Amino acid sequence: MFRFIGLLVVVILCKCNFVICLPQAKNQMPLSLVRVAQQSTIIATTSTILFRRFTVALSSAGQAFFHSSSLQRSHQSTPLSTSIFNQYIYYSSNTINKKQGIESLLRRNLSSSKQQQQSLQPNEDVGTTPSSQSTNNISAPSSLASSTFKFSVPAMETDPASQGVNFTRYETWVRRLYATNMFHPVKLGLENMRTLHKLLGNPMDDPNRVVVHVAGTNGKGSICLKIANVLRNQQRILSSSFMEHERNISGNNNRTLTVGLFCSPHVSSFRERMQVNGEMITEEEVVELLPQIYDLCLPENNDIPATFFEITTALAFLFFAKRGADVVVLETGLGGRLDATNVVNNPALSIITSIGLEHTRILGDTIELIAREKGGIIKEGCPVLVGQHCPHEVLMGVAREKGAGRYYVPSLVHGRIQDFVHTRKVDTNMEEETITITDYDIENQEIAMASLVLLEQCHPEIFGKNQNSNEVKELVSIRPPCRFEYFQKDNTTVILDVAHNPPAMTYLVHKLQTTFSESSFRFVAGMSSDKDLGQCARALLSATGGSHNCCNKPQIHLVQAAHPRAASLENILEAESILKDTAFYDFEERSITKQVVQALEMTKENDNEILVVCGSVFLMAEAREALGIDEPRDSDYITEMAGAGIRHRQENFANTKM
Repeated sequence: MFRFIGLLVVVILCKCNFVICLPQAKNQMPLSLVRVAQQSTIIATTSTILFRRFTVALSSAGQAFFHSSSLQRSHQSTPLSTSIFNQYIYYSSNTINKKQGIESLLRRNLSSSKQQQQSLQPNEDVGTTPSSQSTNNISAPSSLASSTFKFSVPAMETDPASQGVNFTRYETWVRRLYATNMFHPVKLGLENMRTLHKLLGNPMDDPNRVVVHVAGTNGKGSICLKIANVLRNQQRILSSSFMEHERNISGNNNRTLTVGLFCSPHVSSFRERMQVNGEMITEEEVVELLPQIYDLCLPENNDIPATFFEITTALAFLFFAKRGADVVVLETGLGGRLDATNVVNNPALSIITSIGLEHTRILGDTIELIAREKGGIIKEGCPVLVGQHCPHEVLMGVAREKGAGRYYVPSLVHGRIQDFVHTRKVDTNMEEETITITDYDIENQEIAMASLVLLEQCHPEIFGKNQNSNEVKELVSIRPPCRFEYFQKDNTTVILDVAHNPPAMTYLVHKLQTTFSESSFRFVAGMSSDKDLGQCARALLSATGGSHNCCNKPQIHLVQAAHPRAASLENILEAESILKDTAFYDFEERSITKQVVQALEMTKENDNEILVVCGSVFLMAEAREALGIDEPRDSDYITEMAGAGIRHRQENFANTKM
């Protein structure tokens, strides 16, 4: 009865939200289909959360009644599964083109005779695991663990996509993780993450663990990788209490460091986000640890409405603790002050790489406001290293307010003035001004090397091995995947780069023309809809327009990723009409694979031509697969949910006071 009333409340709320939204829409410009879809998602999400809270409250009051009633009904001739209490409620968009990646977003099994008959058994689909299976001593209230009234994210075994198909537990759990934000819209803040971190035993505050925390607009992922690459080739100097034991085992006083790396977003596999010594978390470890995080979040335990990124961050923390990481390098997801990674209380070093305009509706619409948000990772008594392209007056003010240790810039750490800016200026033809091009990878290398110097000063125990300068330079020169990554495919040079906005695209063109000055270029490009598509397109046209063999021959192939944030072909062509006659595209088959394969074959026919795949990260996984790159890759069962309209990296926001 209580749940039936809850179902009626959901229906009423949906109607009320729809009515409330209409007057707002009348005063605005006509909404696009994407906007309408976003409005619908917000309505469905809000109603689901309210229903969740309503059900939890009523289930506590009616628990004893329903428990006894279920035992009586199990003896009746009419199965309970025929009643209204056993119907599935879900939100589905199967009528939408599957290329948009929308499928079966919400699932809720309100009740079932199977659940009632097995109410005393662990329910894996709602995140509970038998205590005997837990390998990490995570304690949480479990007085209601056997209740049939568990209310959590989708029970994926009810997904129509899974009927008659045996999916792995890894696929089931990660697909379920992607659906989490549909139940808990992101509200920036640290309350959820602080609670989770505490329940996990505060692993990132372990005094024996060195944490490096990195924020910034650009370069933070590259810098994290460079630091981790150097440190995992280092050795830890063992304390005197352990020296004798280790000497008997290994014959020396040092051991190789165990270095954890947390970064986002991933390219081909969710497991890329958390690594130890260059090895991704295994599927078995995800299946072992992720249910423990969900168990802590359940309403009957701690009732933590954690989001995708918060759960992912907690999973990484638990993984690093399980592996016994000596050092953890953390990349923020969004901003800094309210980012889920910012529960670290005593980092060895905070790094801010660069500041630019991004996520302005969340972080602020000026460089200064964004700098203050990213400066939120600065901690009392801890040193901070800040890159060249930052408003130093603002960040120095934040450092003083927080009582930070010392404020460093790379040139001072290295004892010299380093100018990262090329003397060449480029007329972008986008605005009536010229811009100075920066070699960001040189700057990223300098920041990484400066951070290693500072780490050695405050934590000499993790630098037990003498590394020569050439070895360090080689390690910091390594780039992450799809950051001007180039290789040979069928005797053809291929470059992958996630340049996805006008400055990045302009830099990519400059880098191509200076690195391969005698070559021409063929592009496969796809964009995100929230970028300036016209400027991005004109940057690409400037590269092909300078080629010698491009007259009357289109050298740009346009694609549309299967993700709701991807720009459509129509939007790209509308933003730059020249592309209508000078680019390859196919409205009938917008496949990334088709255009990549076609572009590769055409590149082979032209001497000294290079294939460049660039733009949104959303197209890279399929492009890499089409190019034959052998790497761990999540299945379609996972990726179709990954592109299901859920903004994973804290981009789907509820009302948040900054």
